[in-house]
Amino acid sequence: MKPFLALVKRDLTLGLRRKSQIYQPLIFQLLVVTMFPLALGSGAKTLALIAPAVIWILALLASLLTLDQIFKNDYDDGSVESYVLTSYPLPMSVMAKVLAHWLLSGLPLVLFSPIIGVLLHLPASSNGVLMLSLLIGTPIFSFMGSIGSALTMSLKHGGLLLTILVMPLLTPVLIFGASAVVESSLGNSASQPLLLLSGLLILSMTLIPFAAAAAIKINLE
Repeated sequence: MKPFLALVKRDLTLGLRRKSQIYQPLIFQLLVVTMFPLALGSGAKTLALIAPAVIWILALLASLLTLDQIFKNDYDDGSVESYVLTSYPLPMSVMAKVLAHWLLSGLPLVLFSPIIGVLLHLPASSNGVLMLSLLIGTPIFSFMGSIGSALTMSLKHGGLLLTILVMPLLTPVLIFGASAVVESSLGNSASQPLLLLSGLLILSMTLIPFAAAAAIKINLE
């Protein structure tokens, strides 16, 4: 585990130096969510009704802002080639990169979500399910994004292509995540959508590192 932890620590250190990977998604969410009361001109009931979908869509869009950075910077400085040439399994390097990306961009979204919920008048009783659903779902964003990032890392402006590639894959996550918050806000059990989200996370952790590793090798050939 030493190479794994070393790679995670390296990415966290570099990410904390740039800081934009942390602040940019949060500022984006805050700016967009303040537009909804102004645009709709509606009361608290309407905002609370659309809050689950809005929060999850914002989390998805905010995650897309940084997905191309998972491998892009390492490709530019030649680090990706060292991941391939070293004896350390490439899928484990992918796992480390995904974990570091989630800690820098996904975890802040989870912690920031209750504030977005307050702005959209989401019932306080739903905050627990909201944070839990995002805690399960945002890592899937990072895993799915790692495939797109691996395929587009050699492109100068691959962000749009990455978005086109991963958006269809992220649609089930968006549906199940928003459904969990909706059920909670209605006073129903959110266990079923949360279990489905958990299943997607397990599948992502099991399969995607190998798919992303294959995409890296293809891109370097």
